[in-house]
Amino acid sequence: MASRFSPSRAAAAAAVCVALFGALAHADDAAPACSPNNVRVVTGAPYSALGTSQTVTTLPDGNRVVRQNTIRQWRDSDGRTRSEYSLSSIGGPRPLELNATVTVIDDPAARERYMLQPGARVALTMPIVPCRAGTPALEPDVTVGPPRPANLPLKVSPRVKLGERKLDGETVAGSRIEATIPAGAIGNEQPIKMSAEQWYGKDLQVVVEATYQDPRTGETKYKLSDIDRAEPDAKLFKVPDDYSKQPAPASTRNRR
Repeated sequence: MASRFSPSRAAAAAAVCVALFGALAHADDAAPACSPNNVRVVTGAPYSALGTSQTVTTLPDGNRVVRQNTIRQWRDSDGRTRSEYSLSSIGGPRPLELNATVTVIDDPAARERYMLQPGARVALTMPIVPCRAGTPALEPDVTVGPPRPANLPLKVSPRVKLGERKLDGETVAGSRIEATIPAGAIGNEQPIKMSAEQWYGKDLQVVVEATYQDPRTGETKYKLSDIDRAEPDAKLFKVPDDYSKQPAPASTRNRR
């Protein structure tokens, strides 16, 4: 049964959802103008799909902990998006157990993000700024990958291009980067090395497949499936008439 959130808890959970797949690959974004509370806008390329993220953490005794989250995604020709996050937990050194579903609608034309709370019939709102995409193959998507460590002096390697291939009928371009948390940054005696490999749909302009390695949390694999290029129903991108709109708590507005 889905739990009912208070407005502050729902906003926090939704902020975590939006940040959930902001990977360490985000560390060398090609478009610095795309900062927190800005949204990357892609027009003329509608689709719907299911994104699945699975993190496997192997314990010292060989036991494995497997966590899976899904995102049902829609985007229309105008660049509006709807994401329904079904979260069991958020990975990290101390995983956050959520067992929640959160729906987020981004409307670039209205410059608003809506986080729906079905139980309370409330849509929490926050302002957004549309940010046009640059060169797709160089600009990593910010919707996939484990959370990037905050406020750490990450050393990020130059991006390595992996070429192109066909994946489920889509032409994808691959790239890989590595990042290191220096020794002592979080009490670690030795440097911690992480990596991110993404396969980016050149037509869809989203990540179609990715693998993230972080020794603190294990291996996270992401896959986009059930891709449909038809125009989604316009109702998906609107707040239901019986919902009231309320500003999201200020503490959640600048999270990424």
